[in-house]
Amino acid sequence: MSGKDRKGLVLPTFLVCGAQKAGTTALYHALRAHPDVCMSIPKETEFFNWRCRRGWKWFASHFEHWNGETAIGEASTRTMPTPEAPGRIAERMPDVKLLFVLRNPVERAHSAFWYYYTQGTLCPGTDFSEFIRNEGHPLRQEIIHYGFYDRHLTRFLDEFDRTQLLLLRYRDLRNHPDEEIKRICEFIGVTVNDAASPSDSENVTRYPASRVLYTLAYRLWKPVDRFFSGWVEGRMEKIRRYGRKLFLQTERLTLRDEDREYLSRIYEPTKQRIQNDFDLDVSHWASGPTEQDVSEAGLGR
Repeated sequence: MSGKDRKGLVLPTFLVCGAQKAGTTALYHALRAHPDVCMSIPKETEFFNWRCRRGWKWFASHFEHWNGETAIGEASTRTMPTPEAPGRIAERMPDVKLLFVLRNPVERAHSAFWYYYTQGTLCPGTDFSEFIRNEGHPLRQEIIHYGFYDRHLTRFLDEFDRTQLLLLRYRDLRNHPDEEIKRICEFIGVTVNDAASPSDSENVTRYPASRVLYTLAYRLWKPVDRFFSGWVEGRMEKIRRYGRKLFLQTERLTLRDEDREYLSRIYEPTKQRIQNDFDLDVSHWASGPTEQDVSEAGLGR
């Protein structure tokens, strides 16, 4: 595939479409290290969902550093659940390759909750058990909806041939990264390179070391952040990162059995369809302890 389309714009030859909290940041950096792969800067342009009105020239501007590499990629995790995304992609890139990393949707929902919690999107003190049962909460709907992988993949198959989709399991990417990178390189049409190997420290979900202290610090910090962020944004971001390291930890918080069972019931039809319709063994997505409970080191949680 050429790096330029019929109008001379440099556009991707492959997209990492998701899932969120499934190692895509580590994968992005691994592919970016490959000498024959050009990845967008930044990783997520969000073009195929809420930034689509900015136009194809704007999207192509994220690949201005392309220097003749064989494969050109982008990795917005919101591409996967966006209903309009497959059609938008097919409109201009009908031959593009599409990568999906599928993580146990129960664990993904739990990790996504804590990501939004620590980013300040959710109010401090929000309880996970109550949150996932509050069907009126818009963010709850978004988090739960994301895990219906079968629905999202079906929309892509309405626009693309099955051979254009590569489905990967998060567990394999975490446990056997070199083997999975080899599969990806073959899929996107480049040779395997030793430099391309996922790191286990990219975009790791952090959890409050103390929810009481985190809540107190958050309430004291928020008005200060609002007041100064417009003046010294660069310095404020450094302070934010320091604060997250101070009050947050990478050791994951335990998912309660009753919450795991509640979410497992929601996602059981998805699990069955992924296995039967997409021929991907996800039997490890059990209602009991899962991959997260077995030596979870943090690959793009």
